[in-house]
Amino acid sequence: MKQVIKHTVKSSMLLLGSALILFSCNKVYDPIPGTTAPVRNPATTLAKQIAANTSYSILNTALTRTGLNVVLDNPNSNFTVFAPSNTAFAASGIDLAAVNAMPVAQLSAVLLYHVIPNEVIASSSISTSFPNMLRASALTIGTNNLVTGLNSTAIPFKNSIFPSSRTAGAWVNNIPVIAPDAIVGSNGVAHGVAAVVAPPSQLLVQALAADPDFTYLMAAAARADSGQAVTNNPATDTRIQFALSFPLASLTVFAPTNQAFQNLLIPAITQALVRQGLDLATAQTQATALASSPAVFSNAALFPVLTAQFVRGILAYHVLGQRAFAANFPTTAASFPTLLNGVITNHPGVAVNASFTGPIATGLSVKGVGNATAATSAPLPTGFVDRTAVNGVFYKINQVLLPQ
Repeated sequence: MKQVIKHTVKSSMLLLGSALILFSCNKVYDPIPGTTAPVRNPATTLAKQIAANTSYSILNTALTRTGLNVVLDNPNSNFTVFAPSNTAFAASGIDLAAVNAMPVAQLSAVLLYHVIPNEVIASSSISTSFPNMLRASALTIGTNNLVTGLNSTAIPFKNSIFPSSRTAGAWVNNIPVIAPDAIVGSNGVAHGVAAVVAPPSQLLVQALAADPDFTYLMAAAARADSGQAVTNNPATDTRIQFALSFPLASLTVFAPTNQAFQNLLIPAITQALVRQGLDLATAQTQATALASSPAVFSNAALFPVLTAQFVRGILAYHVLGQRAFAANFPTTAASFPTLLNGVITNHPGVAVNASFTGPIATGLSVKGVGNATAATSAPLPTGFVDRTAVNGVFYKINQVLLPQ
């Protein structure tokens, strides 16, 4: 099998080392308010402007229930709000009764994620650079609520939110901004969004491990991390599983399904067994059995072929070192570097393009250098293809990407 699949990665691609720590982080971008408070009209704050706009009556009720209307009523503060209208709440399956029934703490968390404090970002100031802006929302979470064993003490940090702008429009995370600068108050601006922007509550490693379609991927990650030092320090820990579990990371993961791994492994193992002298039919039967479980990655008999370095190189090729929602990718395929480029700087990376239904990115195609065709993403029931996490976004794809 090694002779069959070794062409997917050069030996130099296997020496990843520190390449896996070269990812961007959810650094807390939280501008410090000026020492001199501006003099502003208290009658035209965002809170009052929202309350006066009947299209945002559900949002106003939610703000009032949680007491956040008082926060947004401070004329001497600065805010950017991504504001769901009544129509946007309905599109998210949330009506007024649901808002009134929701626990206040849960409702507060949802609302706080829609607010960027200490900054007024007009639509003309939303960056068009790839992949997006990174801003700290008003929602604070703690690391010990996410990763047991990473730190026994809660380290609070802001749950980041990601505005972006392109010729076709603007988005926050993957949600279209359909009414830029919809409400302008004396203390900030509110942009109307097409749906509620749900705050992520899981890390990549948790979300991937919870999905039964990714048992092979998680087994591959465990194999890839064999022999790597466990330091739990982002400056020194080069494990793939650590990158997926580090709360302040900001990654994009193209996650192959179990079937995608089987489609790669079965023919490769079959050919390896044929070279060892088995007839084709017997080799296919045995290969299918060997690849029928994610235990294929922990099978010691296959370690000489599925070496930790080989699997590590393949998985690094599935990760971008920055978070990119589907709406951030172009509609025509373009190349983007992966973590593999931390070792092979001139590697062409992966070719990615998005397809849209109206303003919503409902499809993503990803092609590796060694793939004959592009992998495609599986949509969620909502139609979106982005699966969000605290420390990144991931896409369920139907092929393993091959770097060569």
